[in-house]
Amino acid sequence: MARTRGGEQFQDHYAASVRHLIAIAGPIGAGKSTVAELLARRAQSSALSVSLADLDELAFAQRADVDLDEFWRRAGHAHSALVRGWFDAGVDLVIAHGPFFESGSYRSLFAATPDGGRFHHVLLLAPFDVALDRVRSDPERGATALSAQPEFLRSTHEVFADVIQSLPQVDIEVDTSGLTADEVADHVFALLNLR
Repeated sequence: MARTRGGEQFQDHYAASVRHLIAIAGPIGAGKSTVAELLARRAQSSALSVSLADLDELAFAQRADVDLDEFWRRAGHAHSALVRGWFDAGVDLVIAHGPFFESGSYRSLFAATPDGGRFHHVLLLAPFDVALDRVRSDPERGATALSAQPEFLRSTHEVFADVIQSLPQVDIEVDTSGLTADEVADHVFALLNLR
């Protein structure tokens, strides 16, 4: 849509480009956060404005004594609002990542995609042993992190295996176990039609 400002016409940024939401899901240790960051860099170098929205960051920003279901429900609601807010601010691409299946927020996340926008659901997979090696060697998690404990990590992978068939349609699925994060990001970015 063309608008007038001070007597001159300019192209409305919102109407000039298709906006995209990439939702990256997968079990702990599959590479969601790392690949999201690498995808953001690739998109930015393609002249797209990009924002990252990490569901885990919002979840653990809570300071409330609530049960696990309510904890994730609240985080999912806030996360979807953040994604929508980035689009309302004019961002071309939002890369959301996290355990959407735990928060039950897929529906609200889909709804955050602007009219005429495109939603891309990316599923990253890694077997338990590969995920355990990754989380244990991640300096940001630390050796004492809950996700680095084999029993906890195994239980989350089992839960994910139970819900994988009930996830919304997946557009891109990648087993990340034999690939570097850069290779995964290159593969996913090549499959996305971001124009």
